[in-house]
Amino acid sequence: MIYTVAFPKGGTTKTTTAAELIWTLAQRGRRVLAVDLDMQGTLTQRLGFTDATEFNGTAADVLTARMTIEEAATEAPDIEGVEVLVGQHDLSLVDVNSVDDLITSLRDLLPDVADRYDDVVIDTPPAMSDLSITGMAAAEYLIAPVVCDVEAYTQVDYFESVIEKRLAPRINRGLKIGAIIPTRYDGRRLLDRELVLTLREEYGESTKVTDPIREGIAARDATRSAMPVGQYDPKSNPAKDYARVFGSLIGEA
Repeated sequence: MIYTVAFPKGGTTKTTTAAELIWTLAQRGRRVLAVDLDMQGTLTQRLGFTDATEFNGTAADVLTARMTIEEAATEAPDIEGVEVLVGQHDLSLVDVNSVDDLITSLRDLLPDVADRYDDVVIDTPPAMSDLSITGMAAAEYLIAPVVCDVEAYTQVDYFESVIEKRLAPRINRGLKIGAIIPTRYDGRRLLDRELVLTLREEYGESTKVTDPIREGIAARDATRSAMPVGQYDPKSNPAKDYARVFGSLIGEA
């Protein structure tokens, strides 16, 4: 299955969500390719890569046809069964130079490694850039993490519009949001409870709106420790929530 994690707004826990999905799949013995399309390389860092980590190639090398996926993919240092197409600043040149077939590149290349991986998880930049569209064009299952705040909620309609107008007609036929995951949830806050309810009322008929992911200090600490939160503190509220949500989604996707 090819999962893409995307949303138009930054700071909506896309990378945290992608890392937790990768961790969950790996814990089930799945062979996973992680594709980091953000030039900040946040997912790459979250999966244990440091400045001292050697890697075979980058996501940009694959998108510009300098390397194949097999040549560029590098084993994650601390998560067995996971290989990574590293995100680096060279991705900014891919976007600027407008590679001719950029948007459909991953969509067309990933079938070549279908026998190498059980799943692919693509993390996208924090905006609807061509690189984000590239990740979404390859998606079989699209995941939208939505932080429990009004600004993030107001972007859901725009996100659906981008999918319906730019992707679903031809590039990735029939694509829709597979799951909306409310994140940074605090049940003591009325706004959080109301936003989750509103998401279910407005989008629940066409999209699975999952149980929310609770806020927790372990998620921030895991970021600083360059780990998925499930690896850093599996007993924390965010880790338990992600495990439950993804346990359900993996079976349905």
